[in-house]
Amino acid sequence: MPIRSWSMLCALVLVAQIFTLNALPFELVEPWDKLWHFLAYSALTLLLWIGTDGRRPVLVVAAVMLLGGADELRQAWLPARSADPLDFLADLCAAVATAACLSFFSRGKPSCAASSQR
Repeated sequence: MPIRSWSMLCALVLVAQIFTLNALPFELVEPWDKLWHFLAYSALTLLLWIGTDGRRPVLVVAAVMLLGGADELRQAWLPARSADPLDFLADLCAAVATAACLSFFSRGKPSCAASSQR
């Protein structure tokens, strides 16, 4: 299985974990929950970036933003949980910062061996 397929599969597993673990009736102590949000959504952005071969950065960031928003809306409906706009902000910052770093560091590099100038 190619790496792009593996990264998409791992992204799917991460999304399932985000939605499953957030259903638990406990929350991490502030400000550590924001750090975990940032790390999880940054990893998700990285996996989707690899899965799309870096060709759809706006779509990757939009997908991660939508997932973060859907997660917070879902938490608003759970009896033991509450939605937090700062959690969504941490998700958004993770997606944008990770995509910006990946875009900056992959600029000018060929995406595969077939497109190299050798």
